[in-house]
Amino acid sequence: MKIGTKSALLLLATLVLGMVLGSLLTGALNQRRLERLAEMRSARGMAFFLEDVVDPENSEQREAIRAVLDDASPRIAAAMQESRERMRALTDSVRSELDPLLTDEQRRRLDERMRIGRGRIPFGPPGARGPDDERHRGPPERPEGRRTPGPGS
Repeated sequence: MKIGTKSALLLLATLVLGMVLGSLLTGALNQRRLERLAEMRSARGMAFFLEDVVDPENSEQREAIRAVLDDASPRIAAAMQESRERMRALTDSVRSELDPLLTDEQRRRLDERMRIGRGRIPFGPPGARGPDDERHRGPPERPEGRRTPGPGS
């Protein structure tokens, strides 16, 4: 095989490998973002967010803040669940009003879009990913006590 052919094949193989690796990495990063967003929508995720925003100055303040947030987590979870239920009821009501106005094709497209939208960001029961789930304890703390920044920080 000629040098030029070998060089072209090597370049092509490198390009294809780079595209495959880039695609896999992008998929993994997007999945991670969706998981973090879903976690943030839980009561415990909201508590971690609030603690990160407040940025406690010392361990005593951190413990006091965590006690308040832990106490508030069930109430946050209940409010989030109520909000989801109200939104679902409103969406269903609007959908039932739209239904007679739509063609079969429009209904099919709306059904498909709503199915995709609901499946895109996983929702679980409020607080499902909380302090008892080892995988979802929140971001690790940096030495100075601040939490590590999330994506886009």
